[in-house]
Parts: sequence; structure tokens; C-alpha cells
Amino acid sequence: MNVHHSSHQQTRPRLQRPPEFGRPTLPERVCNLGRLLDTMEQRGLDGIVAYLRPNVLYLSGFAPPASVAIQETNGYAAVVVSRHQPDHPIILVAEFDLPYFQLQPSWVRDIRPYATLLTPLDLTWGPSAIDRYIPAEVRETEWGRAAREKYASSLVDGMRQAMQDLGLARGTVGFDDFRFANAVAEGDLQVVDAYGALKYVRQVKTPEELDLLRQATRLNQTAIERTIRAWSPGTTWQEMVHTYHVEAVTLGGFVRDPGGVMIANFAGTDPAFYMGTGLEDFVVEPGMHILWDCHGTRGHYCWDGGKTWVVDDRPRGLAQQIATATAAAMGEVQNAMRPGAKISELQATGRQAFRQAGISNADQAFIFFHGLGLEHIDMEVVASRHDWSLEDGMVVSAHLQVPGDDRSRNWLEEIFLVTKDGGDPFFTWGHEPLAGDQPA
Repeated sequence: MNVHHSSHQQTRPRLQRPPEFGRPTLPERVCNLGRLLDTMEQRGLDGIVAYLRPNVLYLSGFAPPASVAIQETNGYAAVVVSRHQPDHPIILVAEFDLPYFQLQPSWVRDIRPYATLLTPLDLTWGPSAIDRYIPAEVRETEWGRAAREKYASSLVDGMRQAMQDLGLARGTVGFDDFRFANAVAEGDLQVVDAYGALKYVRQVKTPEELDLLRQATRLNQTAIERTIRAWSPGTTWQEMVHTYHVEAVTLGGFVRDPGGVMIANFAGTDPAFYMGTGLEDFVVEPGMHILWDCHGTRGHYCWDGGKTWVVDDRPRGLAQQIATATAAAMGEVQNAMRPGAKISELQATGRQAFRQAGISNADQAFIFFHGLGLEHIDMEVVASRHDWSLEDGMVVSAHLQVPGDDRSRNWLEEIFLVTKDGGDPFFTWGHEPLAGDQPA
């Protein structure tokens, strides 16, 4: 059979993302070391051991692709920091992950591999087994040679030795995971829960983290703007959700299963606030108010938020009154987001703005807040409903939602950096709804 090959073969266009969204490299250190050491001293900790994936990343910059394939409580790595030797953190990594540090810089210099299920049990590869995982150029580096000499038989054994080397075989050591603590701890070591302590450290951001969070928010804003421009008559809600996911990933972001669009946006007159997009579907018609609240990550740091989009139209009548009131309320909240402000005070500020604007259901409006960073509750939480106070340098997601039908409801979520002058916004599109297919 003769097959004719055209000299003009058609090829798919190469996907290209804007230069501003090129693949990020994490800084050598993102963690707030001074705050970490102060927190350890205040809470009586000689050392701290991080096992949960976000904390390992925070303390070391270690986050290879394989780590996201498992749950955070079953991590491939662990970091130990001594308050008495703060310049000598140690990280234990799976043998196959050692080359990660060839390209990703880290302030952690003592990098120790341990044996995993990849190394066979039915025979022995001898003392050179680790070499099967290390590129030649890594073996020639100082840290690579040191890693070969500290190859542990398991993560638990490796962590015990690391703690011994740092003088933490006794004293008080905080662990963010008690299952790992129970496996590692022995002798005179006193173990305490440090899950909240690390969240407390993380809730105030370093300049490096702020850069990553601003980039993530910019990606989210761009993906939403591109998604609404893709609408045409007859487009369904599920098609819009899929378009958002494609746009976010095309720009270089990542969306977790089952999706990154949070509000269901049911069509009709039901004013209930449905959190969690699922299988609901309907035709997205002109004049509808679609509430965008989107989640995802770039450079491992989260994006969150969005606003109301009025499909192929602008707010009218009551809807315009609600939209104007929502923008004014967010402006008042923004001004009040200063160190020391309590959540109850911010809620009262926003609600008073709704009342002054003549919104009849101001008392039914949702006004809520949470920290943002490596996670969407990136802060120490002592209760599910707690009147916490803002700190200088926190990044906080502020949410306003006025209930209504699909032609009047309104939503606005902004990301703020808490400063002494009020909230510094991350989104650049203002507080008014998106009208038609035109981004702000």
C-alpha cells in the first residue's frame, strides 16, 4: 500500500504563555526565619520538625512533582530546624528526589537521602546504591558528596540521626505531625504539637512570598478575563468552567481536582449561596450575574477570588444599587484592614456600609475572611469560628456576597496585604462588576 505524505504537514500550534507567567523558580528561602525562631522561643521549643508537605516546602523550598501525588500526611521529606543552631537546618529526602536541588536553590545545605521502595529488597546494590539516583555532575558537588555519605536506611532513621547531630535527641521538639513524631521520638525527647506554631509563622509573609502571591493573583485575573471573553450565546455553565480551567493551565497555573471554580451560580430566583461547583449546568444567558471565585496555584502559592460578571450587559436598577454598595463596602473594609483589627470589626464596617447604601438585606450579606499563602487557611486556627486579629504583613482574602436571584446577586472577593495604611489590593480591576465581555 502506498501512503502519500504531504510536504505541507499540518502541525498544531505550540501553546505559549505570556512572558510574565513563565515557569517560576522558588527563591532560595521563602520562610520567615526570624519569626520562626521567635515563635520557637516563645513556645518553649528547642527544635521543630516539619513533615507535612506545605511546611516542608515553606522551610526548604523542596516541592518536586512526585510530592503532590500523595496526601500531605504521607510526605516524602522532612525538615528539622534547631533554635540553637538556626544556620544548620537539615532536610531528609527520598533517594530519587536528591537531584531536585541541582536546579532549585535552597538555603538548606545539609541534604540527606534515605532508601525507599525503589531500592530492591530481593538483592543488594551495596554501598553505591545511591549513585543510581544521582547525576554525575551532582556527585561532583560538595553537597552531593556529603549527601552520599549520609544515606539513611529509612526516613525515620535518618531523622533520628539528624536530630542527634543537632543536639535534639533530648529537650522539647515540636512536630507538625504526631504520627511521624511517634515513629521518631525515643528516650528523653519531649514531643509537642507544632502544627499551629508553623501556621502562625506562615501567616505573616516574606517579600519573596508576596511576589509569588501577587503573580498568582494576576494569573487568576487574566484567566477570568479570558474566560468571559470566550462566552457566546448558547454557552453553558459547564463549558465556562472548563474554559476557565484551560485558560488557567495555559497561563502556567495549576488547578486541583475536581476543579478551581467554587460558586455553583444556579440559574433562577433561589437566593441561596451555593459553594462548590459540581454537576449543575444551564445556559449562561445575557443579563445573568455569574459570581467568579476561583482557586489554583502558581509556584505552589495559592490564588483565590474573583468578582461578579454581568453577562453581555451591565448591572441595572436594583442590581446596580447592590453592585455600587458592594464596591463601597469593600472600600471601607480595605481602609479598615490594619494591624490589630478584629474580624468582627471588619464585618461590622462592611455591614454598616451596606446599610448606609440602603441595601434592605444587609444583615443577610456574607462578609468573611481568611489568610492566604501556601493554603487557603494559611494561618493558625484555634477554632472553626474565631474572632482573630490582623497582623502587619498578613495576606488576607476578603469576601462580600449579597444574596439575590441570578439578575441581582453580587459577589466580590479581594486579596489584601495588611499594612498600617490599610489593605493593599492584589487584583488590579477595581471593585465594580465586570460588564459584558470587557475586563476592567
